[in-house]
Amino acid sequence: MPARPPRTTAAIVFTRMPTSQNPMTKGRFREDPMFTYYRCMVVAFASVRRWNEDVDLALVCSEPPPAPFDVELAKLGVEVVPAPFTHRPPAGFGRWGGSLFLLDAMEALRDRGGLQMFLDPDILCVRPFDEMLRFQGDTVGVQGERLSDLQKPSSDKFKGYRDTCAAMYPELGETRLEHDLYGGHFYAIPEHLMPVVLERAERAWKLSLARFEQGLPAFTTEEPLMNYAVLAVPTTHMGPHVRSIPTAPWRRFLTDPTVIDGLTLWHCSHEKDMGFRRLYQAAVDPDSWFWTAPGREFRARTGATLSATQQTRMRALLNAGGDFVERYTSERMQNRLKPLYVEMVRVHASLRRR
Repeated sequence: MPARPPRTTAAIVFTRMPTSQNPMTKGRFREDPMFTYYRCMVVAFASVRRWNEDVDLALVCSEPPPAPFDVELAKLGVEVVPAPFTHRPPAGFGRWGGSLFLLDAMEALRDRGGLQMFLDPDILCVRPFDEMLRFQGDTVGVQGERLSDLQKPSSDKFKGYRDTCAAMYPELGETRLEHDLYGGHFYAIPEHLMPVVLERAERAWKLSLARFEQGLPAFTTEEPLMNYAVLAVPTTHMGPHVRSIPTAPWRRFLTDPTVIDGLTLWHCSHEKDMGFRRLYQAAVDPDSWFWTAPGREFRARTGATLSATQQTRMRALLNAGGDFVERYTSERMQNRLKPLYVEMVRVHASLRRR
């Protein structure tokens, strides 16, 4: 069985972008919306440190974190690694432009040695990395969900992506068009494979810029760039250890608490403004249950706080209503109703904090 890498760095990558580039978070009233992300980072790093004392923590960012988060990150031993955003997309390139900062972050960490693990800020670690890293072995760790779980049976949201791949891959010299679609919330890259991944991602990025200038479809986020990049290296699908856990009512494809409890990393993208905010105070208090509870209790309490393994009655009622909308209405109607649902859940979460 492969041994754990001699050095493992868990890194979060972040650059400040306009709120229009971060549509999944609104932040608190009269507060910098980016504070939501910094709050999540503190919780994410704290959870990694809680279960992995020997893992290096790094925040790769284009500007230093603001107070009070800079102090909390320093307490956790997080190294702040500055990096310029050289892959900043041009105006009109697309949403989620900040995700392209991953390419600069990989370059910034390429000479650290060992394994570089890139995590989204809305990931929670719930047990030690050891078993997960043995499972990954000497490969690039990736994670993605089944496409059928991410869309309604009557829709095909990924047709545009497949068409863009069909147009770009021949220009990139890639003959294999059929491949899995991996999410951008988790990549774990050994040092000897980093140069290949970087070179291919850069090649795809330059072609994307050229096609954008010509008015042609292109890869506009880090996910398709990385999906192309890792085709040339051995990969391991990390599903037994890393999963996205949808806590909104639409496409709730992972709800089994036993499966969730057995994971190492929980990706809870719908909880940035809610569950992670509620975990923050416990994460910054070294005497709280966050730091003292045994594994089973830790997972039970965080799972309930994030609505991942347990829901309050009101949250379950809201999700049941959302599930009805998901099943029996069109996607157009869903897109109109989802903002209303999100606001209802936010109000419910706010009442729970009082």
